Amino acid sequence: MVKLVIPCKDYLASYIEAREEYTKNKVSTYRFSDPAACDIFEKFENYRLERNLPSNRVGEDKYWLVEEDTKYFIGEISIRHKLNDALILRGGHIGYGVRFSEWNKGYGTLMLSLALKKAKELKLERVLITCNDDNYASAKVMEKNGFTLADKVNVEEDGIMFLTRRYWKTLQ
Repeated sequence: MVKLVIPCKDYLASYIEAREEYTKNKVSTYRFSDPAACDIFEKFENYRLERNLPSNRVGEDKYWLVEEDTKYFIGEISIRHKLNDALILRGGHIGYGVRFSEWNKGYGTLMLSLALKKAKELKLERVLITCNDDNYASAKVMEKNGFTLADKVNVEEDGIMFLTRRYWKTLQ
């Protein structure tokens, strides 16, 4: 059964495989954490509890979309508790990545739909998600989940200029 779970070691090997798929296929639209660099479960817990965070970061809850029976990691989604100035321009409340080998199978749409229920539990009333202007797949995922394109803004990141789509949705 496919479901959202709190990240745990049961799916770590599959998570690492998904991260390697991104590296092999040069995917840069989302970054999975590196379990070799830190204890990712401690990192995720620190973000959830908003403790020991860099000054430019905000708290977030992270979930993994998994196939429970086979311990297979499909994707990751983060729900940020609030926005800072940088996230208002690029990033928003929610960020997600689907394992490369599972692209175009509807998992992004499903994962976002499930995460919106979690966002509502966090008492978020209006949610922002952004994507690069040329990331048509992500834009489609947002639109299928009822997000409305508000605007497109130019955002500079690491000396590179990105045209970024900003989508909003009011949660009911």
